[in-house]
Amino acid sequence: MWPFNPSHQQVYQQYAQAYDTGNFFGIDQNQAFGHIQQFMQGAPQDMQQQIYQQHFAQMPYEQRVALAQQMPPQYGVTPNDPWSMTQGFLRMGQEQPHLLQRIFSHPLLLGSGVALAGLIAKHMLAHHQQQQGYDQGFQNQQQYAYDQAFQSPQAGYNQGFQGQPYNQGNQDPYLQPQLDQERRQEQELRSELQDEEQRLQTIEERERYGHRRREGW
Repeated sequence: MWPFNPSHQQVYQQYAQAYDTGNFFGIDQNQAFGHIQQFMQGAPQDMQQQIYQQHFAQMPYEQRVALAQQMPPQYGVTPNDPWSMTQGFLRMGQEQPHLLQRIFSHPLLLGSGVALAGLIAKHMLAHHQQQQGYDQGFQNQQQYAYDQAFQSPQAGYNQGFQGQPYNQGNQDPYLQPQLDQERRQEQELRSELQDEEQRLQTIEERERYGHRRREGW
């Protein structure tokens, strides 16, 4: 289930719908555990923390007790503290992901494991849609700036790339690699604009020089 695969979007939607309705009939538990393990081993830790915290906060107390009893004691999870369960579960996913299926095989936790897979699918879909919207908006902004720059090179260099700060605190933290790539693309475009501006200036100086010679200066 990580990274997002557009060809598997129907599967994500199936899991998300099962989570919303609470009807997990037809969801293969072993497949669900496999999806969770992929997520535990590949997704950013801040995304994992957010999802686990939500999952454990919503989990009934008796299920939290069962999960705490099933997890190895070195991870220090306590049923009364969803945050400690989040941190312990996150560590276990990095160090011993193979324990996942054994833990959720407890009779009280069978549905909880599939529910976690559904919650992950909901976040994956939401994150993908948000990133698509951001990418489209940035492309439109970048194209407008590029067009303005070549209509007026000096104005484009001074104004077209002032833009907005890349990360103002409310941006999605998972987009940082994409932002870094776009920052590099902007720098390359700035360099191209500077070269174009210099070329135009050179042409203009040559024209002035030719005019002076024709006038006999």
